[in-house]
Amino acid sequence: MKQNLLALVLEQGFKINIMKLPIPFIFLAVLLSQMSFARAQVSSELEPVSLAVVDFRGVLAKSEAARNIRSAVDEKRQELRKYFLEVENNLRDEQKDLSQKRSIVTAEAFEQRARNLKEKAQSAQRLAQTSNQKLKKSFDQAMDKVQKELLRIVAEVAEESGAGIVLFRSAIVIAVKKLDISKEVLKRLNKKLPEVEVRFEMVKGSK
Repeated sequence: MKQNLLALVLEQGFKINIMKLPIPFIFLAVLLSQMSFARAQVSSELEPVSLAVVDFRGVLAKSEAARNIRSAVDEKRQELRKYFLEVENNLRDEQKDLSQKRSIVTAEAFEQRARNLKEKAQSAQRLAQTSNQKLKKSFDQAMDKVQKELLRIVAEVAEESGAGIVLFRSAIVIAVKKLDISKEVLKRLNKKLPEVEVRFEMVKGSK
């Protein structure tokens, strides 16, 4: 076997990728300025803008929905690993059997069986790769639902707290603790969306 089938089945877990956020209430900003006395007088006449901070990655990773999704995907991954282990073992047995019969079959028959075995191995590898892609797609689609609900809740909490700008915690070096709305966001997310159904679209021939 040129490539171990199990190597084509997913590694342990998926990384959670934050979707691009084309929405007006999330900004990535660094607010650094040094104003003169004259500018300070002008700025004092403007309405102050309140800020809020959210640990988006942390909330997403800690949410009950995300944990349930990872658990479901891990369970399906183990099923696939078991299935492809059986396939790989069967191919090895066929290869061993073919080698033992090399001396008692015609060269033409041996070559034909060898080609058939090679085709089976290539087909199994393609199946493992496609199953891998389908499994990741199932994970991404389920996590997308969590991210969208999380963004909605961030906007909701920001509005209630009077925050005009919400910054990602990862973009800030130091932040006053009272600005962090992550705890409240996580609480609401777990209540609103405790779990998400993971729809597995498996290819024909796999588990």
